Amino acid sequence: MAKCYVVSGAKISCSMGTIKAPLKVLPTRRVKVKGKLKANMLDNLPYVNVGPFGVCKITKLPCTPACTPWLNSKANVLVQGVPALMEHAVSVCMAGGGVLKFEDNGQ
Repeated sequence: MAKCYVVSGAKISCSMGTIKAPLKVLPTRRVKVKGKLKANMLDNLPYVNVGPFGVCKITKLPCTPACTPWLNSKANVLVQGVPALMEHAVSVCMAGGGVLKFEDNGQ
């Protein structure tokens, strides 16, 4: 997979979840790629940027994401002062221990 920027609407999977969820970039963001809002490594807030992933395979309860900031961001390209989010980035859910990754970049 080529290393592309992630934009709002990118699909995220969690290794402990049962469904995918879209990444939501807040409309206050001014930087866009192909007309879509460009994400940064701090777009990890539960229910703001990252929705639930169905049922958690660990707890057997509805998913309540608790994501760390995204790793493997592009440090030399900033989006409103924060490293840009790349499609090979990962995050860890502190609630269920799942690994979050992008299934597509949203472009």
